[in-house]
Amino acid sequence: MRTHQLFSICGLIVLSLWSLAWEGYIAPLNPEGSWLILKSVPIILPLIGILRNTLRAYQYAVLLVFPYFIEGVVRSYAEQGLYQLMAVGELGISLLLFVLLLISVRTIRTKGQ
Repeated sequence: MRTHQLFSICGLIVLSLWSLAWEGYIAPLNPEGSWLILKSVPIILPLIGILRNTLRAYQYAVLLVFPYFIEGVVRSYAEQGLYQLMAVGELGISLLLFVLLLISVRTIRTKGQ
C-alpha cells in the first residue's frame, strides 16, 4: 500500500467517524437523535475504490469532501460552544483530507497507474 493511499484512507475514515460522533453522541442537533447522523455514510463510499487505488475513486472523494467543508465553515460561524468546536474540527479534517486526496490524484497521474 502506498503512503498517499494510506493517508487518504485514514482521512476518509476519520472524517466519517467525526461526523458520526458529532451528530450521534457528542453534540446532536436533537437530544433524541436526528437523521443528520446519515451524513457520515457518503464519505465512506469511495473507500473500496481507493483501496484498489483507482483514479476515479480519488476524484469522486475530492468532490464529496466539499459539502463537509462547507458545513464546517457555516456551522463554525453559526454555532457556539461544543457545536462550534466540532464544526471547526470538521473544517480542519475536511481541508486536510482535500489536500491529501489532491496529492494522491497528482501522484497517480504522474506515475500513470
